[in-house]
Amino acid sequence: MIKTLNIGILMQADDNWMGGIIYIKNLVKSIAELPANKREHIKLYLFIGSNLKKSYYEELENLVKQIYITNCIKPSFLNRLLWKVGQSFTWLKDTRLIKLLESKEIDFVYPVPINWGISWDFNCGWSTWIPDFQHKYLPSYFSTKEIKSRDKAFKYLSNNSLNIVFSSKSALSDFAAFYPESKAQKFVLSFRTIPNQDWFDNHLAPTLVQEKYNLPNKFFLVSNQFWIHKNHKLIIEALILLKRTNVKPVVVCTGKLYDSRFPKYGEEIKNSIEKNCLSDQFIILGLIPRWDQIQLMRRSLAVIQPSLFEGWSTVVEDARVLGKTILLSDISVHKEQNSPGAIFFKPDSSQELANHLELLTTKLMPGPDLISESEAQTNNKIECQTYAEQFLNIVQTVVS
Repeated sequence: MIKTLNIGILMQADDNWMGGIIYIKNLVKSIAELPANKREHIKLYLFIGSNLKKSYYEELENLVKQIYITNCIKPSFLNRLLWKVGQSFTWLKDTRLIKLLESKEIDFVYPVPINWGISWDFNCGWSTWIPDFQHKYLPSYFSTKEIKSRDKAFKYLSNNSLNIVFSSKSALSDFAAFYPESKAQKFVLSFRTIPNQDWFDNHLAPTLVQEKYNLPNKFFLVSNQFWIHKNHKLIIEALILLKRTNVKPVVVCTGKLYDSRFPKYGEEIKNSIEKNCLSDQFIILGLIPRWDQIQLMRRSLAVIQPSLFEGWSTVVEDARVLGKTILLSDISVHKEQNSPGAIFFKPDSSQELANHLELLTTKLMPGPDLISESEAQTNNKIECQTYAEQFLNIVQTVVS
């Protein structure tokens, strides 16, 4: 008789890191969509920090055995203080998560938080997750204190985590270079976007959402939070160059206009737009509903992803499943993602990006392209099944 595996999935992110929320949603949805014979001995349990808005996880309620709302993974002030103290005083390690998982008879839990004041003495299989090592490559975007804190935490993780999942081969390679002494089992799990059927139910939806936000027919879309490494300034520079030649493409941005590391960055962006009279070309919508964002992506001429660094880009995976052309900075992980509709540019070359925008403004038509979408969805079903199976293989490897 095959034993049923109880898998606990932790959702610890909040709306300051939407990528973390979408990561967990894609993982749960990919497993739920496996054929019945491949998931009949799997039960998923979702553990959610009590700070998280219900709208961020309610679509998962019917895909898991049970959802538990808990304070023990909530990134609150008191919890952060407890975890910080636990770094120095091991007898104060936070064991609440251990007791919670034991009470629910969980066999494997993922992703275990890197907060190293949380005790990792689990009586079940577990793995941490490392998206990337951005602070190693872009140290100027971090304070000295934050760099030291991250280095210390990753060092602790390399010495104490039994299993580590990386989002890309690039991140795994970095870890091997930075922490060659680590004895942890290492896995690469590159996520995919699992689309909802209601994204495609109405062919008129993209146009209706475009009209809802009073946008022109032809626009490019950027769907990143306004963190400094997302490189929005390069787009503004490209628009300035094109405006001098009377070429005026429109770029629409979704995502929260705030970077906790650089609180003034949002104002700098807005001031640059005003100074260069680009308010009708660089349009900031802020954080909008996921469904609206997808419809705007379908409607757009193309997607722009100019990041200086990524772990594994959700935006690239979204563009892939929608069959969209995407303008991508030529960083290594973007090349690893290998999106079929990719056009690469150097992330420090506003002129190169401007050239692409000028060409594509006349070459491309507003979406959706139903043929491209259909082909992309067919490929996506295969890719998502592979993604789910890779995760379950990791689980089996760890628990056995």
